[in-house]
Amino acid sequence: MLRSWTYKLIEKRFYCAECGAISPHSIFSREPFSLHAGVPFGVPLVCQCKNCQSFFVAFSQEVYFGTYPFNAEYAKLLSQNRLAPNDWVYVDGKARPGRISALYATQNEEVIELDFGGTSREKFTRPVMTTFNERAPLGFKLLPAQAGVALYGDPVYHVLRKMMGFVVGFVSDKGKEKLVVQLESGKVLFITLADEFQLVPDDILLSRLRESVLGRFPQMESTLRLNVVHSVAYVYGSVATFPEKNEVLQFVKRMPDFRGVVDLISVQLVGEPVSDAELLHAAKQIVEREDSPLFMSEVSAENGCVTLNAYFTSGSDVQKIKTELSHIKGLQNIKITFEEAPPPSPQMRHMAEVLRAKISRIPAHNAHLRVIPTEEGLLVEGSVRNFLQKSFVNLLISRNTKDVYVQTHIRVDNSQGEI
Repeated sequence: MLRSWTYKLIEKRFYCAECGAISPHSIFSREPFSLHAGVPFGVPLVCQCKNCQSFFVAFSQEVYFGTYPFNAEYAKLLSQNRLAPNDWVYVDGKARPGRISALYATQNEEVIELDFGGTSREKFTRPVMTTFNERAPLGFKLLPAQAGVALYGDPVYHVLRKMMGFVVGFVSDKGKEKLVVQLESGKVLFITLADEFQLVPDDILLSRLRESVLGRFPQMESTLRLNVVHSVAYVYGSVATFPEKNEVLQFVKRMPDFRGVVDLISVQLVGEPVSDAELLHAAKQIVEREDSPLFMSEVSAENGCVTLNAYFTSGSDVQKIKTELSHIKGLQNIKITFEEAPPPSPQMRHMAEVLRAKISRIPAHNAHLRVIPTEEGLLVEGSVRNFLQKSFVNLLISRNTKDVYVQTHIRVDNSQGEI
């Protein structure tokens, strides 16, 4: 299984159950990600001990990478962190953190007003600070209350011991899940998680998984294999088409009590193979057609996998595009990243309609051009068949949009053999 996880993202110190100690672990993914941009939800990661080479699987939403993770709240410490309006702040001795409702500074001190809920508000002061805790810029998970929602690598603050530290792992001990924390003193704590955060035993989950999947997809009984390890579902085997693979995975991901799903399904196509060039052409036809909500699209195809990065205007329906792309004949896999763009103003929409009408009157045989209104101006993108057409279109745009910012992404597509 490890041969698929080839991209090293980062190195962190975790507790290794095999070594019985805290050791450096390399975290690998199956495709490259920028930690600055954030790893998408549900990505399986392999965390491998550099001492004994044993490993465990964690998902992107279970690991702290120094950016805001999924569905997690952190509290800053009055004595440690930079503060901003609406931050959660914990003050020693308080039963819970409060949210900053007012923040201002005098010559010698900062004044922070915290809202503890309802009508309970209180002011606190601290000296004007120049040094902050940059190891936990987002704040801390407060232990023991937040033990159940802590992530691998999380910075933590133990409110009873008044000590900071980091989450270094999770272990199963006599059927109970425990959080492993190393405090700044070096002391290691094993904190038993509350009942609602305990995992369902693997044998029970595997029985449910087999019954549900084979009940829903009885025709795949001989081609799919299923396993569960530490509440992670592993789906092996092969299917005939990518839509079938996607349907199986989405079905499994909707099942409760699993930490996540590891996709080990391959698509074994029947009949003549489809080339990457054919996949790319089919994908571009879908992405670049006139009614597509996507723009600034980057599409590629390699080894049967189509990769698409694109923007879409806020409020657009992109699910139809995803469905159409997944049904491209010969597709084995697809990777899609969409980024939402703010809606354009009515004025930009009107200017786009005017320019679109003028471009449509160009005697440009086999040209495929789109005019997209954006927050900043207009975007003209698409393809023409030769450089003469491209020059003519650029000239028309410059003459009709003198007071508007216009960005052009027009390529020459000579696949029809035109000169």
